[in-house]
Amino acid sequence: MNYLAYSGNHLMRVRLPETAEVLYAPPPIPGLSRAEIPDAVQRAFENPLGMPPLKQLVNGDSRVLIAFDDNCQPFPMTGRPDFRQLAIERLLEMLYSYGVEKKNIRLVCAVALHRKMKPRELEWMLGRKIMREFYPDRLENFDAEDHERMADLGETDHGEPVYIWRDAVEADLVIYVDTIQIPLNGGHKSVAVGLAGYKTIACHHNPEKTAESPHVMQPEGSQMHASIERINRVVEQHCRVMVLEASINNATYPWYFDFIGKPPERCNAIERLARAVTPYTMAVTPEPIRRRIMRGMRTAYAPFEIHAGSVGEVHPKTVAAMRRQMSVEVSRQYDIMVFGLPDLSPYAIDARINPVLVVSDVLGYLFNWFYERPYIKPGGVVIILNPAFEIFHPEYHVPYERFYEEVLAATKDPFEMKERFQQRYAEDPYFIDCYRNRYAHHGFHPFTVWYWATYPLKYLSKVILVGPKDDRQAKKLGVSWAPSVEDALAMAREAAGGDSIMAPTVPPFFYTTERGATGGRTAG
Repeated sequence: MNYLAYSGNHLMRVRLPETAEVLYAPPPIPGLSRAEIPDAVQRAFENPLGMPPLKQLVNGDSRVLIAFDDNCQPFPMTGRPDFRQLAIERLLEMLYSYGVEKKNIRLVCAVALHRKMKPRELEWMLGRKIMREFYPDRLENFDAEDHERMADLGETDHGEPVYIWRDAVEADLVIYVDTIQIPLNGGHKSVAVGLAGYKTIACHHNPEKTAESPHVMQPEGSQMHASIERINRVVEQHCRVMVLEASINNATYPWYFDFIGKPPERCNAIERLARAVTPYTMAVTPEPIRRRIMRGMRTAYAPFEIHAGSVGEVHPKTVAAMRRQMSVEVSRQYDIMVFGLPDLSPYAIDARINPVLVVSDVLGYLFNWFYERPYIKPGGVVIILNPAFEIFHPEYHVPYERFYEEVLAATKDPFEMKERFQQRYAEDPYFIDCYRNRYAHHGFHPFTVWYWATYPLKYLSKVILVGPKDDRQAKKLGVSWAPSVEDALAMAREAAGGDSIMAPTVPPFFYTTERGATGGRTAG
């Protein structure tokens, strides 16, 4: 069986046993056109769920904070105009018509501990008009280390400190504009994470929350999301928050690359030809050109549902909508997963993924993309196809490089690294300066992505990396290495004690659901 798989920026044909199953995302649910989005946004604000209409929430004296997610989602990047531009342009028109003065409106990119967005990136997302009218005086990136602008709202009933941006507390209304690509995002996570400080985020992004429960990628059954909800309940006592959530379909590829994410039986004759020849053409294409081709791709994502209102009323509808789009049925758990990881990560926008993100993307994200239970058996094996280049972006990934060289050299255990290194990295003056002024991820950020792999690191019997020329990167990451897929499969069979193989074609993104469970769709 042939598996068309990524390995970084390379697309290759991998030969798997005929008994292997290759899983594909469902076809995209038809979404709204760019022309339809502004009116759909207006209808949502005029008919919100669980709250009065927007018109009744503001007046001529209202101070309004408009928050929006950074470019971690949706990813890869969409074409222009971005949904957030269209939504916020219409929202501003509505606010002005209700008497809200422009001087009383602020916009903030809710980056949490991610790197801040550069002006050119904000302009790509929001458009020139919004940038011209608001940047830089009333449009900015959130800064979790600007302690003079943070507010201490006390603790939850579990003792979790609630440390939130003061501008949100002082606003008469916070409107959070959110594009939801996977169930991880949105809901209580929006303000309570996007505008929170380190000591609050550390309450739920830790190995204790993920050691016994694998659920980090959806609210249901997740200790992490339960903590976030408790924190947001405190936030809601001090802030009036209205969310606008757009459920985004999985139309990842423009038409000329659409064959990558489709099973052969859904491809037309031209697409089948492209599937056949692309691995050969990519093999002879130099890596810099392959990277330019992949980086130049713009997705065809479109919202297919838009709701506004309270978190408690809106987010369950978003989660249900995403389940309709993302569910792929499986009938069993598998012994082995083979996955070709592209040079793609929400934490490597405008950059290459680094070796730490190779582990995080597969074990923190992909492993957890299921609804009922992991699609890999306990003691199973994951085979990752990726070159894992030891390249760290000189601006964005400053703490990642030191984490790779220092922390992982000392320990791979999430609990030990938390005890020995986390606080020092979070409070490191150089890392704080890089986060605040040089577009780096926060010093704590590489720990958070490693912590999400806590459960699979103990659940799996082996993780095997295929792609690097030798075992250098694998040893640093604490995983195994094989020179080829064939060798990796032999190692995997021995470690797992079985031979059932699953290979996911991602992107587009999907979550597995057990056959017969509510809301499932068939694979392929």
